[in-house]
Amino acid sequence: MKRLIFSIILAAMAVVLHAQTTKPITLSDKAPFSDALQIKDKTGDIPVDATILFDEDQNTITVTLKSERKLFVFWNDIRYKKAFKHKRLRTDRLSYTLTGNTSDEFRCAKRFRRRLPKPRCKYEFHSWLQADKMQLQEQDLKIVNDSITATFKLQEQATSATLRLRDVLLLDEVKQKGVTRYYSLTFGADFNTQYNITIQRNPCWGEDSRIKSATNALAAIQQSYESFKNLFATGVVSSEDGEKMFHDLQNALLTQFPMDSDSCACPKVEEARKRYNQFNDSIRSITVTMQVPEEEIDRVENAKTIRANARTIDGNVARWLVSTDQLERSDLIEQCKTIITDTNKLIIANGTKTPEERDAVNTFRKAEQYFRRTCR
Repeated sequence: MKRLIFSIILAAMAVVLHAQTTKPITLSDKAPFSDALQIKDKTGDIPVDATILFDEDQNTITVTLKSERKLFVFWNDIRYKKAFKHKRLRTDRLSYTLTGNTSDEFRCAKRFRRRLPKPRCKYEFHSWLQADKMQLQEQDLKIVNDSITATFKLQEQATSATLRLRDVLLLDEVKQKGVTRYYSLTFGADFNTQYNITIQRNPCWGEDSRIKSATNALAAIQQSYESFKNLFATGVVSSEDGEKMFHDLQNALLTQFPMDSDSCACPKVEEARKRYNQFNDSIRSITVTMQVPEEEIDRVENAKTIRANARTIDGNVARWLVSTDQLERSDLIEQCKTIITDTNKLIIANGTKTPEERDAVNTFRKAEQYFRRTCR
């Protein structure tokens, strides 16, 4: 009875000693988490450093173990009886291939074997690293390791994962005969540590096209708003034609740049969208009043000026088509843009009350459209 009670107490102590440790950790792109672990040996505590790294570009998590001593691990769960024949490690019985010198020998040290619970043949070594929601990537598996690395592929856009760190063994070189090195598995530890990982992803990762689209839309509406505002800077038009032009342009801009009600977790996209909508509101809020000037406008001269500007635009476009000088071509385009802006201001200010003026405006619009189609 006493022996039974003692056995129960030992079993309970073993459960306590091997109870799982759970550590919640948070990973962000290329910001490693480090955990200082120890393997207790009679010569002292052997430090083992575990590093866990998340790479958002590759969508992977990489685990690395380093120690001042050489390390050995199993990559699958395996019983002592299958892994060892007497004291000797049988790498040919493993379900995976280990790289290293095939003539080297590996033996389980006596003091390590004594620490294993009996019956020793049924003792199961755990795979050093187990994972949930991740897939282990192919890599070179070595027998003798200065450091050990495992890389896992995450599920697409996964924000959580689990890792369990289990058995890690110390490996010491005892002697060398010719090309054969003799190693001893001297000690080990079942860390039995579970890392519950929370992944903080960059909300703008993979959103390059949306960022570019939002930025371009913002630049386009800002440029159009400034041109529209400058065209009606005084807030006054002198004719019904000028008032009609204002409303036509305003409606055209609001149609070209509608409100953006979409949403995105990426702050860069959201900021561009917010400013875009502010410019939309600004275009909508611009107003003009009509004030007919007291002084008489020379309608004939007004029509002549509009026609002359149309001919100048046609002439500049003709020169642009035959020119091979990039500076001259750029200058011709800027001249045309200035003429179009000044002529629109003239039309808004003076109006078009006579048939000659309206015919001149039609001629000018054709020249403007020809310029915009041709000089791109």
